[in-house]
Amino acid sequence: MTETDITFYNKVEIKVQAQIFSGRTLVGTCVAGPGEKRVLPAESVRYDIYLKNSITGWEIAHMLDSAAKTFTLSQEKGRYVLTGS
Repeated sequence: MTETDITFYNKVEIKVQAQIFSGRTLVGTCVAGPGEKRVLPAESVRYDIYLKNSITGWEIAHMLDSAAKTFTLSQEKGRYVLTGS
């Protein structure tokens, strides 16, 4: 893990595909199952995060122009919540 890596925690009950973009360029992607942690590379300070259901491909959450080094997907009252720090 380097200083520019981003850590993703999946705290929901489905497999999730995480994608990190710098502008329009995909710089990192991974799939994380329920309860798993993944580390993705980041080539810039700010980036866009998109999370998709890995089975259907539907977007379930996103965070634009983020500088977070860790982000967590959780579920509250039936809704997906993406938080970063």
